[in-house]
Amino acid sequence: MSIAAVAGLVFLAAQGPVTDVPVTTTTVTTTTVTSASAPAPVSTTGPPALAPASTTSSSPAPAGCALTPGTVRNGELLWGLKKSFRQYVGVGLGGATGNSITASGGASITNLDEVVIDGVPNPRGVPTGAYRFSFDSADYTSPSRFTAKFRGTVALAYPSHFFTMLISNPQVSTSDGTTVLRADVELRTQPGAPANPVALPGVELGRLTAPAATPSGGLLTWPSVPVTLATSEAFAGFYQTGADLDPLTMRLGADCADTPPPPQTATVAPPPASSGDDLVPEARFRPTGGTPALAATGADIEHGLWAGVVIVLSGLALVLAAYRPRTRGR
Repeated sequence: MSIAAVAGLVFLAAQGPVTDVPVTTTTVTTTTVTSASAPAPVSTTGPPALAPASTTSSSPAPAGCALTPGTVRNGELLWGLKKSFRQYVGVGLGGATGNSITASGGASITNLDEVVIDGVPNPRGVPTGAYRFSFDSADYTSPSRFTAKFRGTVALAYPSHFFTMLISNPQVSTSDGTTVLRADVELRTQPGAPANPVALPGVELGRLTAPAATPSGGLLTWPSVPVTLATSEAFAGFYQTGADLDPLTMRLGADCADTPPPPQTATVAPPPASSGDDLVPEARFRPTGGTPALAATGADIEHGLWAGVVIVLSGLALVLAAYRPRTRGR
């Protein structure tokens, strides 16, 4: 396993719930992540609400509009997977060159809950917002008994850590007081990756704390539902069973319901070009003291290298000073 991959595992192991990442939430949908070189205390009191800025319908639903097994026709699932993982891939450990987060097949990357560093969202040119999965179908009996299926694929690639993770076609099922989130999970790896490859279609990925919600105007809304990881294997071994994942927001609507507009998709500008004159090394994460933790800069290694250079140059100067060509007498 490569040093970069080991560093990635150390960084992920140090992450707890999203609120364990040093962030300062400034709005419901935008959080600010401090620089890796100076982690700040957590100031949030809970995970950010995952919902579009506006959830108010533009007009009331038609009178008599009801969500029934025969009328359920639309909906959406908004979910960010786990913000620390989005940060790990989207910002990288000391840079995200070659990294990518993409969505396809009915999924999109929104501007909700993006990683923000020094006031700049998506600072490495990789979209880091939560994901929207579009409606596919639903087997609906009642607000407490249904299976809602959504479509789309999100791929998170970290080439220098030798893996690509894909989350596809999530579905939410609730029955008899148990609510689960399932999805197709695939981890593609190369030698040196931090985990073994997996392919788990329809695996139980998360366990949800379902709200006691009822439809209104033909629309059932579950806002910011807590999610915990069902099994470590379902997240390809990156996190442990029971770890807090990002909360999700789900909507199911009748064909007559007036649903709110979807959130805006992420807009990502390319990262600024680095100057060749900048000799300050980029901040990196690394373990310290044998305990997995976030470290500041990696400056100790650089200081050691410079010390070695100084010693070598000093020794060379002494050799040159001691060397004196001898002049032969005539």
